[in-house]
Amino acid sequence: MNIQNITALADQLQSLGFDNLGNLLLKRICFKPENFLLTHKIAKGKEFLDFRLYFEKQKKNEAYVLSYYDATLQQENTLDEAMLAGVDVSQLENKMGSINWKQIFNLDEKKKFDQNDKLTWEAEAKVESVIETLAVLEQDEHGKAIASSLKLKYWNGASFYELFGSINPVKNKSDVSQRFYFSENSIGISVEEAYRFLQNKWLEKQMQLKRKQADTTPESENDETSETNGSGLLKKRRLNQSAKGKRNKINQD
Repeated sequence: MNIQNITALADQLQSLGFDNLGNLLLKRICFKPENFLLTHKIAKGKEFLDFRLYFEKQKKNEAYVLSYYDATLQQENTLDEAMLAGVDVSQLENKMGSINWKQIFNLDEKKKFDQNDKLTWEAEAKVESVIETLAVLEQDEHGKAIASSLKLKYWNGASFYELFGSINPVKNKSDVSQRFYFSENSIGISVEEAYRFLQNKWLEKQMQLKRKQADTTPESENDETSETNGSGLLKKRRLNQSAKGKRNKINQD
């Protein structure tokens, strides 16, 4: 095993702001893949930076290099919203927090079931209610992101894969992403530099959205005015045509 290569990569990541990834590198590289991904999440106040680091094996010396990473700036999901798609999000979160999900997803557990004893199926009934509510929440675009976030939060560490497979976070519309490449002998973009870049990108996105909303409002008002004016002109034209028709009739008589 090329320990020097792993050490160099770990030092590079450390200098960029990715802490304690040496062991994860070791676990991936020991399988000698052609390429692999590492995921890393960093909290920045109420914001989160989600990283996906892509490594490739060089053919000339079979050493691994960091080719690029994708960075996503995620705003904190507002789980405290009162209602969304008819769902009380806070109530749903409280219900999910009250369930022992590790026990629920333990499909090998053998316990007594008695239809007359509610205690033997009460937990499963609560789970069914949660799953139904999550399905309703996922009908809303923003609700999809919140539902995914809740699943990842409360199902983390539980063996849910057999029933649901992997759960990927749903990208929120407010999230912004960027890919940063690394060339040979380059220092690369650090975590802090990526954070500042994405913050600026997010602010730019918000400003564009505000301008778009501001531009849309006058257009709507103009459309209504045009329709009103158009109706008035049409009415005036009809009156003129009616008067002209009457004059022609009198002349004919």
